[in-house]
Amino acid sequence: MDFAIFRLFIRVSLFVIALIACIIYLIKKRLANTILVIVAILLILYLKDFVLDMPYIINKQYSYAEGYVTEQSHGGADISSERRSVFLYDKVKDDEIEITVFSRYIDKNTYLKVQYLPHTKYGAIVEIK
Repeated sequence: MDFAIFRLFIRVSLFVIALIACIIYLIKKRLANTILVIVAILLILYLKDFVLDMPYIINKQYSYAEGYVTEQSHGGADISSERRSVFLYDKVKDDEIEITVFSRYIDKNTYLKVQYLPHTKYGAIVEIK
């Protein structure tokens, strides 16, 4: 789970740095304040889920799900650090959820136990059966 949180943090950090550079450029060029308001709104929308997950990250209180993969994920390379979107039918909540994990290829109907952050849906595979 630490690797998933690290990758999420890097992604958010790069987004914030690029956004700050864009804002500095807009201020130097003295463009309309409307553009800055739009950029600020986009920043809030992008970072909302990350900020909501911060208490869960700090307290290490992750959500758990287990069930069968309903859609296979074979995009990219077959390496453990590849980012994949997994659709998992959670038998506990009786619902299908999409979780972003970092793993090798995951086949359809594979039984997984995962822990994840409830808002960003970034997670880690705990067990594969």
